[in-house]
Amino acid sequence: MAADVDSAIRPSRMHPPKWTPAFIRWHGTPITWRQSTRLALGILPRVRDHTVLDYVASLPGADDVMVARVPFKRFVVIRSPELARQILVTNQNNYAKSPEYDMLAVAFGRGLVTDMNDELWQRNRRLVGPIFGKRNVDGFAPVMVAAARDAVARIRGLTEQTETVDVNAEMNRLTLDVTARTMFGTDITGPMSEVVLARLLRFFGRGFMTNASHPLHNFAVWLHRRTGRDGDAANSRWSIQVMRAAGWMIEPRAMRDLRHAENVVDGLIAAHREGRIDRKDNLLALLMDAADPETGYRYSDQEIHDELMTFIGAGMETTATALTWVWQLLAENPRARERLYAEVDSVLGDRPATAADLERLPWTQAVIAETMRMLPPVIGLARTAKERDTLAGYSIEPGTTVAIVIHGVHHHERVWDRPDDFDPGRYLPENLEREQKRASIPFGAGKRMCVASGFASMEATLVVATFAQHLRFEAVSPERVRRQISFTGGPDGPLTMRPRFRAEPESASRAV
Repeated sequence: MAADVDSAIRPSRMHPPKWTPAFIRWHGTPITWRQSTRLALGILPRVRDHTVLDYVASLPGADDVMVARVPFKRFVVIRSPELARQILVTNQNNYAKSPEYDMLAVAFGRGLVTDMNDELWQRNRRLVGPIFGKRNVDGFAPVMVAAARDAVARIRGLTEQTETVDVNAEMNRLTLDVTARTMFGTDITGPMSEVVLARLLRFFGRGFMTNASHPLHNFAVWLHRRTGRDGDAANSRWSIQVMRAAGWMIEPRAMRDLRHAENVVDGLIAAHREGRIDRKDNLLALLMDAADPETGYRYSDQEIHDELMTFIGAGMETTATALTWVWQLLAENPRARERLYAEVDSVLGDRPATAADLERLPWTQAVIAETMRMLPPVIGLARTAKERDTLAGYSIEPGTTVAIVIHGVHHHERVWDRPDDFDPGRYLPENLEREQKRASIPFGAGKRMCVASGFASMEATLVVATFAQHLRFEAVSPERVRRQISFTGGPDGPLTMRPRFRAEPESASRAV
């Protein structure tokens, strides 16, 4: 403890020294100015060819703290699983959501993902938490399976006209369908297409990744105080309004998409309020009935709107991204794919999957977990320190923004053997080590961990199992499609694959 206190007070030594004009510095790793300059410049071509995440993960000092300068801001960059855990779990109360999340707030409003006021966030988490309890989530399994079977039928119809399909588009269409059925109990895939939402999230994701939100957030905070508004300036809706105004100038098409999506959601809320939709088996109805167990507080329509936009946007895109990469990685690794098919045939045969089957599909779940390790559907998290802390001997001052590179944590060579190899076996219960389990953070960790992680995991498992009963995807090109430079790191364009339909499930007697 004394050493920690001493290091927090003692000025940190940086490499290269602070007086040199370097874009990246390391706290403990000896890096010269020439090396730092070369490594910083090396990022540029990696951005161009969309391999920047692998490049950042491979930079020296994986357990060290890096300090990186970008336009408008200086970040402390973390790739160590232990340091990530310190920020997200052991000292989580000292780290708040950073202003960068305001870029997502433009689309999501002040939902659980973007709410920066801890008191309000804790209240809303108490409201939403029970909705995503196991009993409610398990109840959505039949809906998820039905949507997956409909997607298989749709792909079968497409193959009558063409030999290949865009798997990325089909997974986005499927996850939007699941979202519509579970959240609203109705079909919204027509008025709010997956193309609209994907384009919208890509736009805001780029703003998040390029740090464009920071100066806009600061301006909104200044405006909030200048106008004498009540409430938390950092959590003000002024940030949303300022960034929307900027969005209309930069990307009006995406903003029209956003307005259209919001009109659909608001119409469904009104229909439920007015009794025109009288159903209780969906998330919208559960949100309307939710009450804070401590205060009895109930959501306003604006707050319901914000949570639904969050569930639609974050849930649809991230799950679709994970599923898309599952099919790509299985096509690249036929032995893993055959083991998955053998397990599905043995457990399910030709009957629909259920929530009770999840524990009997360990290899299927391991395939999904390994996919999210290799290609995490959220590539990074950003937090701002409230008070002084020490990370790997480096003094974190209040107001410092810390960026956790999830891709780096998931590819840490000290934790993961052959981190660039697809090996689902490492996620089988008998093989997964405690250190690896703690280093797997596709949904975040700590109190801010995604509240719908159980929902998303079940959805992915049921979809993969259902598809495996009926078809397999074969690669058309040996080259893997590039990842987007965006919040989710999904495919940068169509992922064209060839579906091959199975006549009937293979023998259930085959060993798994």
